[in-house]
Amino acid sequence: MTRQRLRPAHTPKELARIYAVPHNHHQWADHIMRVDTTVKFGAEVFGAMGLGADLSCGSGAILRGLPVARRIFGDFAPGYQFTGPLEETLEQIPDVDLYVCCETLEHLDDPDAVLKQIRAKSAALLLSTPIDAWGDTNLEHYWAWSMTDLEEMLTAAGWDVIDSMELDFRALSPNHYNFAIIGCR
Repeated sequence: MTRQRLRPAHTPKELARIYAVPHNHHQWADHIMRVDTTVKFGAEVFGAMGLGADLSCGSGAILRGLPVARRIFGDFAPGYQFTGPLEETLEQIPDVDLYVCCETLEHLDDPDAVLKQIRAKSAALLLSTPIDAWGDTNLEHYWAWSMTDLEEMLTAAGWDVIDSMELDFRALSPNHYNFAIIGCR
């Protein structure tokens, strides 16, 4: 399969309702495993960095777990210095050494434009997203793509993929999907 739009974007009012509070990954065992694996992968691929940012951070666990000297947190949900749509908050932060974009890309109306925005602001990218989730029923997810689609999107945005891994969560339950974790420069 190739990249597929799963559903239309939500209205601003719907987004404010859906993302009224930051996501708490501790509610689901698979989310805890993904966060832990992403932190380990990011630390191994990038090592210590100066300034890191995550503007769709939920609880902030991934960026907090990485060896970065300074951190910028934000989310669509209120509670952080940078609050609101990612497309807007990206323009408000300084350039960073590492940008964390985990479990976010599939939620965006125009993921290609956001990848380019992140590229303009960051020297490195730690990304995770579902892959091959063609029948995804999560109403917050707008997109499904393969690993090849994802790598093509990253290249088109100006990134070089330096490392990647796939996590197979389908063994946990038929309702789960695979995830990609990718490091780019």
